[in-house]
Amino acid sequence: MTLLRATAVAAILATAGAAQAQTTTISFDALEQPGYFGSVFNSYSEGGYNFDSSFLGLLSSAHQSSLAYAGSAGLGATFLSTTTLSRADGAAFSLSSISLADFVSVPGSYDVTFVGHQVGGGTVSQTFTLGGGHSFADYTFSGFSNLLSATWKEGALHTFQVDNIAASVSAVPEPATYGMLLGGLGLLAFLRRRKNAA
Repeated sequence: MTLLRATAVAAILATAGAAQAQTTTISFDALEQPGYFGSVFNSYSEGGYNFDSSFLGLLSSAHQSSLAYAGSAGLGATFLSTTTLSRADGAAFSLSSISLADFVSVPGSYDVTFVGHQVGGGTVSQTFTLGGGHSFADYTFSGFSNLLSATWKEGALHTFQVDNIAASVSAVPEPATYGMLLGGLGLLAFLRRRKNAA
């Protein structure tokens, strides 16, 4: 009886493990190259995520000789533009952390606001204060889950770059996983009924 119960519990635990979130760190390492001039492009894709700009284009600051280089490859955008992050497959996703650094700005600290557009029409927002330095600092998101997209806007006097975006999407269980769950639950129900009958 103990072996049957252990088998049922193992099946349920295996099902739970199969549906865990898959985390991706978007590092923009593919953009890293030497030189003084950054790259300009309308969109960028990495790890199943798309980045699109509303105005003129996205900018790579990933050039080690560039004045805007912040220690690793990063992605910025032109002033007053809005960058949109979304999944290439349209799936919902979550954001847990991001690295931010100054791109081209007047001196002084400034705020950067991220807006998450959630499944079902709701939004969540969070504002981080950047110190104005050309080195990346890490920031943690709170409540940025079940998103269809996330957006952020560059300022007129302050522009910034992003790096090391930690994003995750929940794995979709295979049909066999559902079968294992139902089998495990059925076995537990059978054992409980048998125990009650005794």
